[in-house]
This record gives sequence, structure tokens and C-alpha cells, in this order.
Amino acid sequence: MANKHINNKSFSVGCIEIVKKYEKKLGFATIFNRFKTKADKLSKFVVGFVSHKIHYNQSINHAAEWMNLQHIREELALKEFEPKTAYRNLATLGRHDRAIISLTQNRLHSVYKFENTNSNMDWSSIVLYGDKAALGKQGYSRDHRPDKKQITFGISEYANPINVPMAITVQAGNVLDKQHFHTTFKRTLKALNEGSLIIIDRGANTKDNKLLIRQHHHHYLCAATLSAKIDEKIKLFDKETALRVEEKEGKITYCQKQYENFEYQFLFFSEKLYEDQINRKRKHIQKRLKESKEMQDKVISTRKHKQKTYQLQDFIATETLSLQKRLEKLSDKELSKALFEEALTGREGFFLLVSSKDLTHSEALRIYRERDSIEKMMDSLKNVIKIKPIRVWTDDEIKGALLIGFFAQLIISLMKYENENLRDFHPRTIVESIRNLTLTLEYKDDFTFRKVISNIDEINQFILGQRAEVT
Repeated sequence: MANKHINNKSFSVGCIEIVKKYEKKLGFATIFNRFKTKADKLSKFVVGFVSHKIHYNQSINHAAEWMNLQHIREELALKEFEPKTAYRNLATLGRHDRAIISLTQNRLHSVYKFENTNSNMDWSSIVLYGDKAALGKQGYSRDHRPDKKQITFGISEYANPINVPMAITVQAGNVLDKQHFHTTFKRTLKALNEGSLIIIDRGANTKDNKLLIRQHHHHYLCAATLSAKIDEKIKLFDKETALRVEEKEGKITYCQKQYENFEYQFLFFSEKLYEDQINRKRKHIQKRLKESKEMQDKVISTRKHKQKTYQLQDFIATETLSLQKRLEKLSDKELSKALFEEALTGREGFFLLVSSKDLTHSEALRIYRERDSIEKMMDSLKNVIKIKPIRVWTDDEIKGALLIGFFAQLIISLMKYENENLRDFHPRTIVESIRNLTLTLEYKDDFTFRKVISNIDEINQFILGQRAEVT
């Protein structure tokens, strides 16, 4: 009697179950199996890679070891394989990433028939460990690691209320957003209905990029940098004649709209933004005052410290001496007021949106603010799906690794889109619930076994459907 329970095995099965669910819906066999491999069909490896990414997010070696476990191979219908096969298949995915994204877009359109194909786009960077990949370059690091090489990647998503990713692009680590835009936009084109609205931030807002969008019969909405020309409009901004938008907590956002240089300009003044920016400046001034007082005390305390202070770089010494001089003549309150007045630019509370489409001021504001969904998706990719850090060595493997992360995020986003009850759940909550879903193989005396699924909650019921009745 005791022996029959010795070989009972329990393991997390939620990640495999959810990927299998979307393997069928998205047609992984059609998308991936046209790219031949020497081992099992590529779609089986993709199911394994994406399941591992959602559950573990460890190295490709770890993924290969996990996928080679007998009970996992049985769930994936995989034959035993060598670790190098995993890297080879990852490179195959990266080598054909453009075709794979295109085929996935076809399937999304066929299954979901999205009518609203407005698109949010954003770009970020990931630290790269290793120096063999040509894509690895020094650049502006969003991960605050300027000492490391990196790669940049772009994501486009169907805008609100869909919020499902439609494309991913990978570029060298020194490529700026305004340059990367071309690749991301062109890879997104196939998924767009004519006249779609492309929503981007000011980093990708250039004349060439806006012209490219219009040449393909789409529209743009993007943030623009406040210039000296806009400063003149700010001086003439009149709240009494401006359009109004009621905001949370009784705050008002005012707008002046005009058509200029073949585009609509929306100059906004936000009461909430004004208060936030003013408060940040006050805090910054207090910090500067504290630092300057500490420096002054050191200068005054000993002649040695004073000499060392004068040896600082010119711009530091000038600022420090200036503050010290003013500290001698002004009270803290007077100095704080003087510094605050110097810090004001007149632009506090103002921001500018431009669009090729004749939107109302409230539409422009709402659509641009809803763009925060792409920022949340970027955060999910980095900190929930955890596509960083990159631990592979070739350009194709890097692209393959990012593609696996894209499909993991696609599945989480589709879960939220298809089930209204999940839309307010954070991706982290969904992933943790998926990881908790457990399958137990209960072996009997005759060497048969029965499957028992446990840890079923609201999220996992969506994964299992009718199978949720097993326990």
C-alpha cells in the first residue's frame, strides 16, 4: 500500500496549460512548423520555451533541462533532445522573426477581427551579458547600466480597449527611438486598418516619422517638445476662452486648439501637472539648500577644506560660491523664494500634443493618456515576464529570446482581453496564479495513474474551462 504513493508526482502545470490553450487558438503549428528543424517540430519547442519563460525565466540551459524532464516532455509531447538543440531552435526563431510576427498578425486578425487598430508604440533597452553579439552596443540605458552593452527593442500594441501586443522589433543598443520607429512601424503596418491612429511619445516625434505615417494613409498623435515659439503662445494662453476638460479631484485641464503647419496642435494647461511640477521644484530647491549649507560649513570650518573646495570643477565651484555668498546675505526663507523664482520657466503645467487627425481636445487628451498601457506592457515584459537580462550570444538568439518573451506577454494580454473579470488584474497576479496551478499524478498498483488538478482559482478556471471540475 505504501509503495503505490512513493512515485506520485506533483508539479506546476498552469504555464503549460495556458500556452497550450493559445497554441491551438493562435495556430502555432501553422506559424512555426514551416521552419524546419532536425528535432521535433518547432511549435513544440515554442510551447516549452514560452511555458518556461512564464514560470521560471532562467537561462536557455535551464529551459532545456526542464523541458527534458520526463513528465514535462510528456506534457509537451517532446522527444529527449540535446541542450544545443534548444539554442539552435532559438536561433531559428530569431532568424525568421519578421515572418513569424507577420503570420501571428494574420492569425490575430482571423480569430479576433479587431475593428479598432489604433496603435501605441514604445521603445526601451535591455542590458546584454556577453560581447559576441553585433547588436550589443553602448547607448542610453533605461536599466541604469551605462557601463554595459545593451540592445534596444520596440513594441507596438493595439490601443485601448484591446491592449494586445502586435509586433516586436530588436535593434542595436545605440539606436535612438526616432530611428527605431521606422522598423517598428513597418512591422506593424500589416496589422493596421487604413486610417489607424499611431500614438507615440516625443522621443519618436520627427518630421520624417510623421511623414512616413501619412504616406501609408494613417494618422498620428504624439507629444511635442515645448519650443520658444510655443512659449509665445503660453504667454497669451487664456483660461477664460480655452476649452475645458474636467479631471479627477475637481482639477481642470484647459486646451487651446489650432491648425498650423498641416497638423492640429493641442496646447494644454493642467492644474494637476502644474501643482506636481511646482512641488517637485520646491523639493529640489530644499535639497540644494541643504547641500549648499553643508558645503558652506565645510568651507568655513577650516582653511584646508576651503582650499579643497576651490579645486573643484569650475561649474561646481561657481555654483557653490554663489550659494554661499547669498547664504551670507539672505535668510533661508528669502533664499528659498529667490531660488524658486529662478527655477520657474513659465512652462509649468503646459504640454503639447499634435495630430494629423481632427480630434476634439478631450479625445486627444484621453487617447494620449491611455497610451500608458504600452508603458505598463513594457514594465510587464521587463519585470513580470522578465525578458531581461539577455544571456544568449548571437544576434539570432537574442531576437529569438525576445520573441519568446513577446509570445508570453501576448498570451497574458489575450487572457485579459478575453475575460472581462481579469482586466483589472495586474499581470504579476495572473502569472502567480498560473504558476500555482498544480497537476498531481496519482499512481495505482496496476501502474496506471489518474491526474488530479488543484489550486484552482478564478484565473485558473479561465485556463482550464470544463477541466476545472476535475477536483
